[in-house]
Amino acid sequence: MKPSLIKLLIIVALMACAGATFSSVMPDYLKNHIGIEGDVRGALEIPRELPGFLLVFITGIIVSMRRHNAFGAVFLIGIAAFIGLAFLVKTLPVFIIFMVLWSTSTHAFMPLRDAVAIDLAGVERRGWILGRIGAFRSGGLIIGTAAVWLLMEHFKADFRAIWIFAAVIMLLGAIFSFTLPERKEKNRSVKKVKRFLYRKEYRLYYLLCMLFGARKQIFLTFAPWMLVSLFAQTAPDLAVVMGISAILGLFIKPWFGNMIDRFGERTILMVDAVLIALLCTGYAVVPNVFQPGVALLLLYSFFIMDELLFSLAMARTTYLSSIVHDKNDMIPTMGLGGTLDHAVSMIVPLIGGILWVTIAPWAVFTFAGLVAIVTFFVVRHIPRKPDLIR
Repeated sequence: MKPSLIKLLIIVALMACAGATFSSVMPDYLKNHIGIEGDVRGALEIPRELPGFLLVFITGIIVSMRRHNAFGAVFLIGIAAFIGLAFLVKTLPVFIIFMVLWSTSTHAFMPLRDAVAIDLAGVERRGWILGRIGAFRSGGLIIGTAAVWLLMEHFKADFRAIWIFAAVIMLLGAIFSFTLPERKEKNRSVKKVKRFLYRKEYRLYYLLCMLFGARKQIFLTFAPWMLVSLFAQTAPDLAVVMGISAILGLFIKPWFGNMIDRFGERTILMVDAVLIALLCTGYAVVPNVFQPGVALLLLYSFFIMDELLFSLAMARTTYLSSIVHDKNDMIPTMGLGGTLDHAVSMIVPLIGGILWVTIAPWAVFTFAGLVAIVTFFVVRHIPRKPDLIR
């Protein structure tokens, strides 16, 4: 494997480690430290997803930067976010400021990561490299969730210690980022890279991004919120289950990548939509049918399966890489796709929060199941074997 790919995979693991600390702690932090309820939790996704909505502009900046500088800037923003969370947050509005800063870091990282990975690995190994990206993300998640569990469960650390730990991890990521080699491209000086790009040929990709935004946000917002608010789970509890998911992901995510290369995006995304619909049915039914102990065990199982299936979003990226007119289209197109994704994902949690408090939690996951069914029929328009654009 190329040294540059190894460095990229380490960077991915470090970002995932920091992200795991934030994700596993935030529901507990919001519920028991700040004291919010489900409707406010849903509304918080609007500012949290704002950087994703603005991703078309963020990627417009990224494409004009050198590779190592872009990665380094992403990690420096993350460091600032965690330092602020550790020392400056006393109220919900201040928390929102640093939450948005952290969200900017993670959202800018994703298209940069995937586009650089495919560029380094080559178009023939799109699924292979994104599968390895997923595995190293899982490795980072294992470290992050294990650290949260050890620090809070055994050392009785407070939230500030967790945020400081994440800042240190991001500092390591910044150091590795600045060692990445610059992309060598003979025509870079004469060929202008477009910062903002829309092509009608990519419309199916844009639609898939929007549907994924709805599916993604319901999982990220309301699956852990159900565990915290209905079953009194805490940050160490969520860290353990996220760690289990990450361990499984070490083996399953590379396999997912290989399956994409073998069977194509159409088949994989159709299977994903069916499985998501079944999981949503489980989320809706189980809390109302089973005793709390059994229900909790099943919901944790669903949570793990849901997180693993989440990684199949890489099939959208490999689909895009198979249809782009030019590899320089990747980052700006993913930026626009991310903006459309987040235009939806900023609205869906607000709707979900209203459904949660006015009807019941099952209504949120029924809505998610309907999104999965729509996705299934949209995915059928993907060609079975799209031509590779080299």
